[in-house]
Formats: sequence, structure tokens, C-alpha cells
Amino acid sequence: MAVKCTFCGTSEVVYVRRYSGETLCRRCFLENMVERVKATISKYELLNPFDRIAVAVSGGKDSLSLLKILVRIERDFPRASLVAITVDEGIPLYRDEAVENAVRFISELGVEHRVVSFKELYGFTLTEVVESNVSRSLNLQPCTICGILRRRALTVAAKECGASVIATAHTLDDIVQTYLMNILRGDTRLTPIGV
Repeated sequence: MAVKCTFCGTSEVVYVRRYSGETLCRRCFLENMVERVKATISKYELLNPFDRIAVAVSGGKDSLSLLKILVRIERDFPRASLVAITVDEGIPLYRDEAVENAVRFISELGVEHRVVSFKELYGFTLTEVVESNVSRSLNLQPCTICGILRRRALTVAAKECGASVIATAHTLDDIVQTYLMNILRGDTRLTPIGV
């Protein structure tokens, strides 16, 4: 006996939600995801109907999915607008493909896009910082430096684009990791919204 979608009854199941036992076809999965994002936005009052939303888009599946969902939601709010922002850290062979994916996908969605590079903003790439041993002299890991510079680049680009809010895509693993790191540092005020 074929497994059927819990919501529409088709037998083209693409996802099984283990914690609830629900099975979903592609269409119902996407609709359910959009509704869950809408519910979270509403519950935590994350967006206003007139916001200019800067969406951080790395080119990975999480941020591309968030952008696609926000494009669908934004259709119901004609006074709201989206701008996608991609940060290029300047790591050869590592970010090139992801940035190309982001540019292509965002263009297909018809969303305004801004690519901001470390080189353009700071005058150096992350690779140049690591090779100069600055991270070692500051006693910081390259990932720490990158995170700080990437967040600042995103904030600067969002302000330049007139954004009133920044949306980032994080998995549950990302959220738990951030939450635990903040607790260990004593920064409990920095717990993520939407958990």
C-alpha cells in the first residue's frame, strides 16, 4: 500500500515529518512551510505590512528557500518590498559557486539584489586577513572574524538599500548552537526570536 499525503491524499509523498507522523506531497509541503513562516512572523510580530525586508542570501538552500517563501508572502502585502543581499567574503573557489547560484536564483525570482564584497567594503578579503595572521595576533579564529565582518557587511548593505528589517535563514541546529554559545558566554539576552 502506497503512503499518501496526510493533507491532500495523493501518493506522491516527498517528506515524512517524523515528530508528527505527517506525510506530505511537494505541493502540501511548500504550502505548509509558507503557512508556518507566516504564523511565526505573526506570532512574534517580526514584520510590518510596509517593511522593506533585506533577505540575507548566501546561495545555500536555507537562504534561497527563505527568499522564495518571503516572495510568496510578500505578494499579499503590496506596500512591503524585498531586497536580497549576498555577502562575498572573497574566499576563492569556496564562495564563487554559491554567489553564482544566488545571483541566478534571485534574478529568476525578479527580486532586487545587492552583492557586497569584503574587498569593496573593507579593502581586503577574508583570505587576505587569514594569510596576514591578523586572526592569530587577535587570538580569534577565522570563522569568528568572518562572522563579525559578514554581519556588519549585511547591516551596512541593508541600511544602504533602505531596509527596515533583515531576515536570515537558520536551521534548528544553527539556532541551538547560537543559543548554547550565548548561554556559555553569559549573553542570555541574545537568544534567538522564534524558538
